[in-house]
Amino acid sequence: MQPTYIPYADINLLQVYNYQEVQDAFISLSNNWGIEFDFPHGGCQQRAQILSLLLLKKFNIQHLKVWLFAPAALYQNDNRMLQLIDKNYLSPSEHIEWSFHVAPIIRIKNNDVIETYVIDPSINRDNPIKITDWLAVLGNSNSSQYSFLMPEKYFFNSSYHTDENQMLTMLFDGSFYDYVNPAKDNLAVEKGLAINDLVKIIYNKYIVGLIDSNNEKDIAKLEDLKAIFGNATAMDMLFSQNISGYTDNTTMRYVTTNYPEIIREAKDIFNNRVFYWTTIVNELL
Repeated sequence: MQPTYIPYADINLLQVYNYQEVQDAFISLSNNWGIEFDFPHGGCQQRAQILSLLLLKKFNIQHLKVWLFAPAALYQNDNRMLQLIDKNYLSPSEHIEWSFHVAPIIRIKNNDVIETYVIDPSINRDNPIKITDWLAVLGNSNSSQYSFLMPEKYFFNSSYHTDENQMLTMLFDGSFYDYVNPAKDNLAVEKGLAINDLVKIIYNKYIVGLIDSNNEKDIAKLEDLKAIFGNATAMDMLFSQNISGYTDNTTMRYVTTNYPEIIREAKDIFNNRVFYWTTIVNELL
């Protein structure tokens, strides 16, 4: 069963490209621009935006974005999230969970058949993939909803809802906004990309060696570092916003007291990568 399609932009109006032309652009996007695709716990809107800017400015390829929303983002009292296997073992379970996912899409003519392909190296590092295959990789996509939107749409709006137990829930309200201020001048894209970059460095240096350890201290440390670096919301709060995360082991006081060396190094990496990405994005605007 396919997810429900909500019409916004007409994919049939897009220019059609041959497969090799898109594949060549894809290989460059996947490998030559320093975008970190191997830690997709968060930041898909930032990855989609930088890919969109590059597709337009460097490759002159027309495209839209596909936005996929999990039931948890659409309905009260529904906890079903999009799921992707976590190859890095950073998530509490074996799956990364998202309330939404977004990536650029292109129309391609291959063997005389025109189909919609997704540019999403966080799902497939080697090739653009048919949208049906993209959806099939994501758990719970069959009960989700998706739309095609113009590429300048950067993010969406949510509204607050209270259920019968006075539990507060944020749900997608059906509207989107462009990549404009305040997001643009607050470096939202640059910060999101920098967070993904720092996770890879910290993961390789401090986390991967703990994964198979049976030492109790290593196990406790691993759980803390997973809570910090495997949680996209906590990372955004700690590094982009410089405020505490939502859990006891992601508060500013906890992380800087217990892991000062790691947090200091991570902040340096983050700041350096923000400057790098600002230079790149400035060239594309």
